[in-house]
Amino acid sequence: MEPFVLTCCSTADMEKNYFERRNIPYVCFHVNLDGKDYMDDLGKSISFEEFYKKIQEGALAGTSQVNVEEYIEFFEPFLKNGQDILHISLSSGISGTFNSANIAREELLEIYPDRQILLVDSLGASSGYGLLVDMAADLRDRGDSIRDVYEWTVSNRLKIHHWFFSTDLTSYIRGGRISKTSGFIGTMLGICPLLNMDSEGHLIPRAKIRTKKRAI
Repeated sequence: MEPFVLTCCSTADMEKNYFERRNIPYVCFHVNLDGKDYMDDLGKSISFEEFYKKIQEGALAGTSQVNVEEYIEFFEPFLKNGQDILHISLSSGISGTFNSANIAREELLEIYPDRQILLVDSLGASSGYGLLVDMAADLRDRGDSIRDVYEWTVSNRLKIHHWFFSTDLTSYIRGGRISKTSGFIGTMLGICPLLNMDSEGHLIPRAKIRTKKRAI
């Protein structure tokens, strides 16, 4: 069996030492905070404490996906080392990064036709996405082939249910998802939007629940 490397995006939101311990290289998204760009490198470029402190103080935040050139730069060292790649990507329903990875794959296979680059659209995000990566790593570590891990991951990705809620409506107001008036009233009433991801990997609002306790 040829060796293969399991990779993912930083948006799997596991801790840096987890990825190192499980031998899962990750490609970094980008974060923009009040006009300054940072790598989403799990707290290295900017600590989580500082990041969220700035958000609470009113800083505007945004993210940008991994582009084709970055994927090529990320994947190529593994191919040069004679390794095949199984990459599990952030959901295509909320980001174009899966498409960028596909374009990079096609370009690299022209240079390394004897290698395999298998891409999985996780249809998930954050720690739910991280859980899928974790289970794929378990299969890799028990000796399953790259094709078997790929097929299992694709077959089981929708068995992970992503549910979450927010206690702060500030980002919804800034992003134009709700009006300032609705945001003010919602904040006064303690409204917590409850969301999940559908079978195509889109974020879907499911309910508006009053108070954090009821949301939980």
